[in-house]
Amino acid sequence: MSYSINELAKLAGISTRTLRYYDKKGLLKARRNPENNYRYYEESEVDQLQKILFLKLFDLPLAQIKQVMQTSPKTQYQVLRNQRSKLVAQKQYLDDLIKNLDKTLATMKGETQMNDTEKFAALKKEMINKNEKQYGAEIRKKYGDTKIDFSNQKFSSLSENELAHFKKLSAEILTELKDFDKTAGVKQSAAKHIFDLHKEYLLTIWPKGQYSGEAHKNLARMYICDTRFNKYYAEGTGNPDAAKTLKAIIDYYA
Repeated sequence: MSYSINELAKLAGISTRTLRYYDKKGLLKARRNPENNYRYYEESEVDQLQKILFLKLFDLPLAQIKQVMQTSPKTQYQVLRNQRSKLVAQKQYLDDLIKNLDKTLATMKGETQMNDTEKFAALKKEMINKNEKQYGAEIRKKYGDTKIDFSNQKFSSLSENELAHFKKLSAEILTELKDFDKTAGVKQSAAKHIFDLHKEYLLTIWPKGQYSGEAHKNLARMYICDTRFNKYYAEGTGNPDAAKTLKAIIDYYA
């Protein structure tokens, strides 16, 4: 079945302007009626548009979507399959969070009780999910899925006291960086203390055997290369150069 640009726009729930833009960018090329030069679309373009809109839902930039659409049908299938796996994981995460919240509400009403492990399970999942959204792509590319999955697994198994200690370490690192006198250099005891805090922070969540001085330095490089890490340390310390300072300390002691 053939569709005019207006018909396809209405069918897909998007504007004709969007279709023209996709055409201009080479993302979804329209066919042309030889008699009047009007745009029209066949079934193959309809299928292609469906894939494009699915990929757009996953916040992929148009340039990346275009690259995907230029690959083989087998590769396109795998990309969509991977996105489905992510959606299933997100659905499971939300289901678990709702269950935990419902049980918390029931406990507050005196209808049931929660043990300490249950109380913090959902909160740890929320922290993992937030970290994945912010930095997941970068750290998985650098360290691989296996290491990150193990790290998330270890974090999920932290006890209430271990989780509290982890949060305390995070806060201490920011406090020490805020008060650090970088003019005195990295050889001062305050710098060694920051390094020790950060190493302990990593050992809390990294799988056994993953830590090495080189791995620590690689992570520090990411701190200054990624604007989100820079922002985290800058806002947490009030110092725009905090990430650079931390990297210099890690480079010296790791």
